[in-house]
Amino acid sequence: MLKNKISIDYTNKKIFRYFFIIFLIFGSFLAGTIGVLYNLESKVYLKQLKLEEQVNLKLQLALISNKFNTIISDLLFLSKQNELLRLINFDETDYKKWISNEYLELSRKKKVYDQIRYLDKTGIEIVRVNYNNGNPKIVKENNLQFKGNRYYFKDTFALGPNEIFVSPLDLNIENGQIEKPLKPMIRFGTPVFNNKKQKTGVILFNYLGEEMLALIGETASLSPGNAMLLNRDGFWLFSPDKEDEWGFMIESRQKKNFSIKYPSVWTKMLSSENCQIDNIDGLFTCVTIFPLKQSIEEVKSSSGSSFAIGESQKEINPNEYYWKLVSHIPKQEINFGIRSLFIKLFFLAILLFLSTSIPSWIIAKAIVRRKVYQTELYRSANYDKLTNLPNRSMFMDIINQELKQSKRYERKFALLFIDLDGFKAVNDTLGHDTGDRLLIEVASRLQTGVRDSDTVARLGGDEFTVIFSMINSLTDAGLGAQKIIENLSVPFNIKNQDIKISASIGVSVYPDNGDDVERLLLKSDSAMYLAKKEGKNTYRLSSVKSKF
Repeated sequence: MLKNKISIDYTNKKIFRYFFIIFLIFGSFLAGTIGVLYNLESKVYLKQLKLEEQVNLKLQLALISNKFNTIISDLLFLSKQNELLRLINFDETDYKKWISNEYLELSRKKKVYDQIRYLDKTGIEIVRVNYNNGNPKIVKENNLQFKGNRYYFKDTFALGPNEIFVSPLDLNIENGQIEKPLKPMIRFGTPVFNNKKQKTGVILFNYLGEEMLALIGETASLSPGNAMLLNRDGFWLFSPDKEDEWGFMIESRQKKNFSIKYPSVWTKMLSSENCQIDNIDGLFTCVTIFPLKQSIEEVKSSSGSSFAIGESQKEINPNEYYWKLVSHIPKQEINFGIRSLFIKLFFLAILLFLSTSIPSWIIAKAIVRRKVYQTELYRSANYDKLTNLPNRSMFMDIINQELKQSKRYERKFALLFIDLDGFKAVNDTLGHDTGDRLLIEVASRLQTGVRDSDTVARLGGDEFTVIFSMINSLTDAGLGAQKIIENLSVPFNIKNQDIKISASIGVSVYPDNGDDVERLLLKSDSAMYLAKKEGKNTYRLSSVKSKF
């Protein structure tokens, strides 16, 4: 019996010994696997985090640009208002009432203009509507004021037709004091001309900058970063901590400056328009906004009172006035995300002990995720996000390859440069969403109207290109261009509306019009402008003998 007991004990020890050996071998393999996974996932996590921050800032930049364009469109529209033209050309003062009512309606609908004014050439307010915190009112005639000595009137009145004055973003000042509650303000203005092209006055908007700042805050909620908007001296125009804002105007906040809090980061930001900095303070992603250039028209500006209360007005170059749009993820938040990742992998490791099939699935998942991420990056770099067509970068690669093949096999190909006629009007009247849908439909028609061997690309805006590979003559290129024009002439039904546009097309052919990409592009572009000049909705073949 004792011998049997010793044998059982020995067997159990062997079992445990082999168990620990197997456990250590499997554990070592598992530890190595988890280590690799942790390293890969950490890198993917950080790359995705950086990419998300960059995309979010680009979105905010686009929204700010669109906002400026909308404001300037409103301004230019009012400068050519029929009632206003009647007033200034024929001195029909009865039209003041109609002008006032239109200003009132615009203020009520837009809800972003603190004041809408028309001033005559001496600087006297002729019509003014005040927003009054959501209760717009027409200012009575006896309360209208003289503003001829103010910098924004002088700077606006000095401009030419369709030129826009944009003041920097600062706080509104009433009677020499900062208005409470704080009211961020940007002034927009444009001169008004009569039928004799004589300057008769100006239209001025006081835009409530809080709307733009709120837009930045709302968009920032889509990403993990804390959004900030800084002026060129490092003062906060928008901050997660409202007590940090407007240090260049509020004396008690003068020491609250990004450059003081993050000096090394600020130095790097100043050296580059766009940057991403990862240091002990966290991840900083930055893009530079030139607000005096964010418009659809030529912009001229004065710095106004943007730098200090009471500072004398001075003109400023639009390239010298900028904001830094920043997203900041503190280091502890990044580490928290990585720790969360580690905890997840730790629990996965426990499951791996229970099942040998799970490790293969986890590794495959990590590899696929990396491949998908790389594919997404490739598509982002080479394809247009809206239409899914090759973008300008990929188009250049394709046409260079087509040129090499055509030279090698001594064959012709045609390059079509397509510009849509009437697209801007669709954007302006029906909105950018309708315009985007229209571009998608145009891309679809272009693709279905060409051969599988041909290439359709979007260069940007409403400009497209088509490469007809392996053609026999200029006639083939012309027939292809005419087919595209006919396809695009059929109305597009978008949101239950029939939208009509057309296309102007310029055609160049290799080798008839050139033997290099630059010359072919230049000739097709010139032919396109010739098509536009000669009536649009047509195509023109580049002249073989034309010189550039």
